[in-house]
Amino acid sequence: MVKPSLPHLISRGLHALLATAPWATQRLQPFSGQSLSCHLGHWSWHFDINAQGFLEWRSSPPEKPSLTLHLAPSALPGFLANPTAALHHLHLSGNSALAAEIGFLAKHFRPDLEELLSHAIGDGLAHRVGKFWRQTRSWARDSGSRWVTMVREYATEEADLLPHPSQQQAFAAQVTALSLDLDRLEQRIARLI
Repeated sequence: MVKPSLPHLISRGLHALLATAPWATQRLQPFSGQSLSCHLGHWSWHFDINAQGFLEWRSSPPEKPSLTLHLAPSALPGFLANPTAALHHLHLSGNSALAAEIGFLAKHFRPDLEELLSHAIGDGLAHRVGKFWRQTRSWARDSGSRWVTMVREYATEEADLLPHPSQQQAFAAQVTALSLDLDRLEQRIARLI
């Protein structure tokens, strides 16, 4: 049995993802024959859009891609937490109509991963994995929100317990003046004795 290559697996994975939302492939069909170059840090992937609107792996970079996408690796966690907000880190250059469609898909395309998993591991286990993923995301979102609230409360309420820099300077000046007054008092007492 011949093992499929990585490009073949990626193409099949993208095909399966896009197959969960036929509207997405319909939006890409007018761009049939055009190519995409995706760059994530030092890694690059290249795809062609076929007549059915699916992305097919391209083994070599196109001479002049129709659209180039750049994403910094540091923005990946943002895509998992809040994909819409993280789109600000995605830089597109090339065909503006194709860029608009890719941007639209990035904002609105949410594949049913539970459905995809059910084909590989069965409905029951896929449902449990999906439920676990949703609970984990919810927990992470809630924990992050509580942490932000806690820091905000500290900054607005507890931080007032610390003296302002001008108050610290005034206190230091008062301590210096008191120290000088004590020195003069000691000198007077020494003259009287």
